[in-house]
Amino acid sequence: METSLIEQLDKSRYDFMKWSTIGWTIWFGTYILTDFISTPEVPGFISWIRLLGWFLLIVSTIRFVKLKRELNWDNKMKEALDDELHLHNRIKSFQIGYFVVIGLTLLFFVLSLYTSIPAVIVTKLTLYFGVLAVLISKLIFNRA
Repeated sequence: METSLIEQLDKSRYDFMKWSTIGWTIWFGTYILTDFISTPEVPGFISWIRLLGWFLLIVSTIRFVKLKRELNWDNKMKEALDDELHLHNRIKSFQIGYFVVIGLTLLFFVLSLYTSIPAVIVTKLTLYFGVLAVLISKLIFNRA
């Protein structure tokens, strides 16, 4: 029974990580996309898509907080769910995100030698791809 419950919680964690990744991709991706689109009709449509992504991200965050609260009530389950493999995979995911941010910074630095790039675009793209790299790599390492 306890192993089954831990497997269910692990699958639940994987599912909200998956939906968080989708929500982040849609929400912040459309936020960046509006900087490149100047047609007045398209930003209204993109706003609705962004709202959907924001909703997915918020629901996933609420589910995450609920799971953390449940785990804080039972330390034995928390230790079983947050085992060494999960912690190792989390560290590897953040390392990948770090290298993506450093790589993008290096890329934008080289591009800035040849052309002018707005700082807001550089910041948004670096944040977007850095967070996305962490989320995707965490999904890959923690496949359910």
